Amino acid sequence: MPQPLRILIADDESPARRKLREYLDEEADIGEIAEAANGVEAQQLIASFQPNLVLLDIQMPGKTGFEVIETVGVEAMPAVIFVTAYDQYAIEAFEVQALDYLLKPFDRERFRKALARARQRLQARENNPEVLTQLLKTMRQPQAYPGRIMVNQDGRLFFVKTVEIRYIAAAEKYVQLHAKSGKYLLRETMNHLEERLDPSQFVRIHRSHIVNIDHIREMHPWSHGDYVAILQDGEELIVSRRYRDRLFSRGDR
Repeated sequence: MPQPLRILIADDESPARRKLREYLDEEADIGEIAEAANGVEAQQLIASFQPNLVLLDIQMPGKTGFEVIETVGVEAMPAVIFVTAYDQYAIEAFEVQALDYLLKPFDRERFRKALARARQRLQARENNPEVLTQLLKTMRQPQAYPGRIMVNQDGRLFFVKTVEIRYIAAAEKYVQLHAKSGKYLLRETMNHLEERLDPSQFVRIHRSHIVNIDHIREMHPWSHGDYVAILQDGEELIVSRRYRDRLFSRGDR
């Protein structure tokens, strides 16, 4: 009979850790479970707790999941199931390398499939460090700006073309894509999404808004140095004084 698995859950969100622990508690061959709330704790627990399997979030404070792997070293890294809210470039890399990942939000069935694959790899002793090495190499390469963004709506995954996105608005822990076809929530930060989008097309105009400049019809002075951007459909967005130069400089290109 196989030895019970020692599992490390590394995720900065306590509800996500609770969900993973709940799913693991339903499995028969799970032994001790440890939890890390950031990348530094994850690195330390990999060394001290010595798990067989790590459920590793990508975006964590202290160190990202990829930085944890680099610090620990691919040779010393246990088996990994990557957990991500959304990172299209990373997901493509996982699929190319045939690595296990969970895209939030995931259900029990998807979790069990990933865990079953991880068990098979552990039993076959297929913890190939070359695969992780290639993954890290891929993630270090410059990323092309995406022409589309994958969204999850009511359990359906589909793509929204970036050219069809009119603007993006902050919505607490999410962002909302306002596109021609509708509005879509994405579990992402404004700063991270701004870094991924083509700066010649998408410009931050406010703490809470990124606009596709191709959808701006005109602009008018507002007050205290702020402006109002009027979109092609007549919707109005404030261009704050802090960000206005970013938008004005696009007129010279």
